[in-house]
Amino acid sequence: MDVRINARLIIGKSQLKSNPYQGKIRTMVISLLGSSGVKCQVADFSLAIDPPAKKRGSLTLLTRIDFTQKDIIPEENIVDGPGEYEIEGIKVRGVNLSKESTKSEGRTAYSVVFDSIRLGVLCALTNKLDDGEIDALGEVDILFIDAEGSALGIKDIASLVKKIDPSIVIAMSDKGAKRLLEELGQKVSAEEKFTIKAKDFNKEASGIQIVWLKE
Repeated sequence: MDVRINARLIIGKSQLKSNPYQGKIRTMVISLLGSSGVKCQVADFSLAIDPPAKKRGSLTLLTRIDFTQKDIIPEENIVDGPGEYEIEGIKVRGVNLSKESTKSEGRTAYSVVFDSIRLGVLCALTNKLDDGEIDALGEVDILFIDAEGSALGIKDIASLVKKIDPSIVIAMSDKGAKRLLEELGQKVSAEEKFTIKAKDFNKEASGIQIVWLKE
């Protein structure tokens, strides 16, 4: 039986169904949700990352949890902290960012395998990641990072991106994408949606690519 931690409680997840699309190479469509959220859509299944409250997905990842809230009711298909989970066929590893966390809130990075595509998720950062935290993310095809909300300088963010070495980087805001593009010397046009399949990745030929999404 799968278990996960939500609001510091452990609840059973045996009632969850397997994702019927697991293992099939289908098109993933990525778009922004609000000021700093992202949606990854494969067929009728959606993965939402830090979405507005009314735009949650089939599976939702939250990079921040507020420990000061009392009587939080755990919700289905929401992951908000460290641990390893397999929910509806999607494999998720939550990595504790201890230097980002305080007594009042916790911060988590995520490694996700969704339809054979490896995703990495980083929240707004105030400190550099150490080697152990980077290693815990594993290999990353697409890295989502909050470049606009981070207190880290853009040079440190660009250096972190190079260490993680994804094929594609998606800043979780319009302004964040502009900052990364300028720092890494790339020029691309903004688009509302980005589509990709696992077979499309070819980092050896193209290097790290920044995708500029606008809401």
